[in-house]
Amino acid sequence: MRTDLLVNNFVYKSVKTKKLTIFEPHFRRNFIHIKDVVLGIIFAIKNFNKLKSNIYNLGLSSANISKLMLAKKIKKKMNKLKIKLITNRKDPDKRDYFVSNKKIEKKGFKAKTSLDQGIDELITLFNVDNKKVINNY
Repeated sequence: MRTDLLVNNFVYKSVKTKKLTIFEPHFRRNFIHIKDVVLGIIFAIKNFNKLKSNIYNLGLSSANISKLMLAKKIKKKMNKLKIKLITNRKDPDKRDYFVSNKKIEKKGFKAKTSLDQGIDELITLFNVDNKKVINNY
């Protein structure tokens, strides 16, 4: 598992340390569950002629959220989580963007697994067995 990805990283740190330190909390991202990535690839294979010669974003439209919004979603599930916002330093990861998934949705694909479902799965995983997850980041 890539624990450097933002949702995975935030949930991992939340479970293990009960605190999150966030730089530039207003930076936005778009998220998608691995199950929906797989379904998106299968959809693309099955609909090759309909999709060929084009580029599509693959994400969960309801998950175009800021880092702070993500942290608050996690906190709803983990009451003891402390969120610390750092305002005098810049995040080395400068990604801040809104992603439109409308183009692929108009072709018939829509991600289904909610961000809350993914967070719940990660909380369960990180609480169950420390040996399954190696955090290299």
